[in-house]
Amino acid sequence: MHLYRDGMIYGHSTGHGIGHFLSVHEGPQRIGSNYDPYERPLDDGMFLSDEPGFYKANDFGIRIENNMEVVMTNKSIYDNTQFLRFNTITLIPYEHSLIDASLLTIAQYNAINQYHRKVAAILEPLLKDDEAALKALRARTAKLELQPTMTSKSLNKASNTNNSFLIIFIVSYIILF
Repeated sequence: MHLYRDGMIYGHSTGHGIGHFLSVHEGPQRIGSNYDPYERPLDDGMFLSDEPGFYKANDFGIRIENNMEVVMTNKSIYDNTQFLRFNTITLIPYEHSLIDASLLTIAQYNAINQYHRKVAAILEPLLKDDEAALKALRARTAKLELQPTMTSKSLNKASNTNNSFLIIFIVSYIILF
């Protein structure tokens, strides 16, 4: 939605089924702007990728990918409509050195830090007997610090095209939680 708002569109699906016999794009589930007749609606227990991105020819490109599970959640309070949500299964921290925090909005900054807290909370117990791995995980999930150049104006500038593509860093988080 953030990319569309600023007139940006990418020529690939947002997500696709994950293969288990070396077929990367394995359906029948997919999230994209085109419809193929073999596709099925998302259902509980399906796994798929979440990979929004944007590429400007001869200028720049950005793409972030996570894998997620489709999970049943609450039923509608009005009828028996069953809602679904996404649960991130990759649990890989975003690389701090690739994030220009001075361009982030407060919402983006908070979402990245919240995602890193979740990754640490889930993985730390699994690594409790490996001090080197714990140290590396804690370094990579450390709180992203506010930059001195982050003014209230730059932090709240959600419609700026220059930072709209950075929203991709947190699209996975927003969609998945």
